Amino acid sequence: MNRNIRLLTIGVAVRMLGNSLYGPFVALYLHNVLNLGYVELGLVIVFIGAIQLPFGVVGGLVADRVRRKSLMVLGLTAECLATFGLAYAFATQSLILAVLAACCGGSVASLCGPAFSAYIADFAEGSERTRGFTYYRIGFNAGYAVGVSMGGLLISVVGFAGGVAAAATVIAVATVILYLFLDPSPRDQRLSQPLPASNLEPIVAPSRRRSFGTSLRILARDRAALEVAVAFFLASFIASQWAIIFPLYVHNVLGVSYSLLGIGLALNGIVVVVGQSPTTESVLGWRHTTIAMLGIVLYGVAFVGLGAAGLWNVVPVVVFFLSVVVLTLGENLEAIPSATLPSNLAPKEEIGSYNGAFGAFGTLGFLLATLAGGVVLATVTNPLLIWVVLSVPAVPAVILLRHAAGRIPAAANRA
Repeated sequence: MNRNIRLLTIGVAVRMLGNSLYGPFVALYLHNVLNLGYVELGLVIVFIGAIQLPFGVVGGLVADRVRRKSLMVLGLTAECLATFGLAYAFATQSLILAVLAACCGGSVASLCGPAFSAYIADFAEGSERTRGFTYYRIGFNAGYAVGVSMGGLLISVVGFAGGVAAAATVIAVATVILYLFLDPSPRDQRLSQPLPASNLEPIVAPSRRRSFGTSLRILARDRAALEVAVAFFLASFIASQWAIIFPLYVHNVLGVSYSLLGIGLALNGIVVVVGQSPTTESVLGWRHTTIAMLGIVLYGVAFVGLGAAGLWNVVPVVVFFLSVVVLTLGENLEAIPSATLPSNLAPKEEIGSYNGAFGAFGTLGFLLATLAGGVVLATVTNPLLIWVVLSVPAVPAVILLRHAAGRIPAAANRA
């Protein structure tokens, strides 16, 4: 594995350690401290995400025209500053300031987000690209596991504002690490070369000369990629229930304590760290679409099982931990195609734009999942029905992936 991918893995691990000190508990803070209802909570999160949504698309286009490393460092810097702003907002219990900090920092971070995926794709192709994204994901979740296991205790000692301030400091460390030690990608180096004085073709990437509109038209004409993107949107709707609705349901409906919730969330990261690499190695050579379908099914099984435990009050704590393991196995599978397939489907000079567009579809799935989850939690009293309703999009997602499998070139669809 390339040295820079390993270093990026370390950097993202440190970054996620910071993010997860407070991130998984934000919905609980907004609901239990600021007294936002489930629907209002969903609307706030959707509002923030909707502002960020176009920045991700533009960021993909920009990532094909400027240096990836510069964008990554810019995004991390914005995230660090915004997190300090969020700490101040939490200290003053100001919802308006919290939303403003999240919008500003999140928009710049979304603008720079596709550069991370494009950077990895610059260094690897084929199965090595799949392995590269696997390493990145392991780092992501290793940091998450450590951070969330510490976050509950940290927040109970120093409060939400103190926990967020500590998180900002950790993100600053990650930013410095990547700025100092990460090399420019091969494409970054090519973009940095001066134009030759002769009449030879300039040594710059073709997409640097393309307009944004041309790049968008290339994607719009790629019917197979769009079909996969819609399927990933639906898959994101399912998977995103984990981020906001899952902890709210587990704590407020099943009655699981903050400490056990933190341990369960940390278990998610541990299963990824231990299981992602073996999972990836075991499915190399499979179709990405098949891997995605299997992952979606496991998510559905975990969520419906959680609903059944709430309905019949059958060892809810045990089922909670079991559901975390099952859905994380689904997450390990789902992460492989969602991280790798956009780069595989993209023309060589449009990797950033494809990743940005796919990221936008995923973000849209997250936003609608948050809004729908809040409405369902507020209006549906049957625990099993809650998760049946929220798992319905799994059906069209699987149908679309099966259909798209016949339209994707075999090499691009192979893990």
